[in-house]
Amino acid sequence: MSKAVSCSFISAALFSTVLHAQEQRWFEVEMLIFSQTPPASLQENFGDAVTAIKPGRAYDLVTPLLQPDLSSLLAELPLCHNSLQPEDEYQFTQALSAQLCIVERQPHSWQLTNLFEPRRSYDKVPYPAALPAVVTGSGVHTNKPYLAERASLQLTDIASKITRSAGTQLLLHTSWRQAPVTERRAIASRWFSGKNYSEQFDYWGQPVADITTESAPRTTDSTDLISDDLVAANDVSAHQVMSNIDMLLQQLNANSQLPDTAESAIDTPVHSDSLTSRNLPDQVWQLDGLFKLHLDHYLFVNTEFNLRLPAQDNSLQTIYVRQSRRVISGEIHYLDHPHLGIILQIRRYEPPAEEEPELNDATNTSQ
Repeated sequence: MSKAVSCSFISAALFSTVLHAQEQRWFEVEMLIFSQTPPASLQENFGDAVTAIKPGRAYDLVTPLLQPDLSSLLAELPLCHNSLQPEDEYQFTQALSAQLCIVERQPHSWQLTNLFEPRRSYDKVPYPAALPAVVTGSGVHTNKPYLAERASLQLTDIASKITRSAGTQLLLHTSWRQAPVTERRAIASRWFSGKNYSEQFDYWGQPVADITTESAPRTTDSTDLISDDLVAANDVSAHQVMSNIDMLLQQLNANSQLPDTAESAIDTPVHSDSLTSRNLPDQVWQLDGLFKLHLDHYLFVNTEFNLRLPAQDNSLQTIYVRQSRRVISGEIHYLDHPHLGIILQIRRYEPPAEEEPELNDATNTSQ
């Protein structure tokens, strides 16, 4: 009797699990994002302030493609062989006049820069200078959002027209699958594409200072090496301090209108005391932002993107675009903006059927 009761409980639990999987609705989202040149008659001024978009808890489906986990690969690499020649075979004998102390002091200017690159172990692939517009994955079904395969793209004709149109640039064409939840439980996904401006500009659009050039040591006279090194070091330090002050003032002027409320984040509140660089993306992309899909009787999408454009004053202008829209599955929707266009199609998706557990053995045992 106890075996029959236990088997009935197991059957009920398995049935409820299968029923829950059937009730969970999955959708396939295809999205195209492109930049466009606004008409000359446009009078709207978008301002110079930069609105920070923090990823927070957002799903990141792009970074795993660019920076795969290399830990297992690095663990299998063989150890580097020792040099065939001993290190002490090639040593230069110092002149007696230069041996002023037991451990010879390096000139101060040498200490300001690393003459020899330190040995590093790279466990991540560096980001490229630009990303391709089409972003797809393997399409293997999981229980969380994942990239769809390239064959799932159904808006390729529209993407081709955008590519051929004058004044437009296709930045992103992707497709992914997810099961939407209510707005309160929904988590955004992060998307970035286009050029990588990290080497030229910081997140706020200001030019990155060339510290290597500023701190390069000056040539000195061998007759008065120590005194000249001190003078050179002081000159370099003073110049770098003034440069850092100028850069800080530029950042303060550029971000004097930063919001201090939660209006600049889709998924998590952002407070004024948390607007720090550690919470911002470490790469400056041409397009970077968030997309959130939620289901409350109807489907809704919330988008928040920063589009970066090089300006004439040697800075990086940021166009902030935030939009919300109720959408209907199967239809093509267009979210228009003078600088940025978004085309969406959200289709119902039926996940592959999971193999139901065999209950015959358990039933036979109970009998």
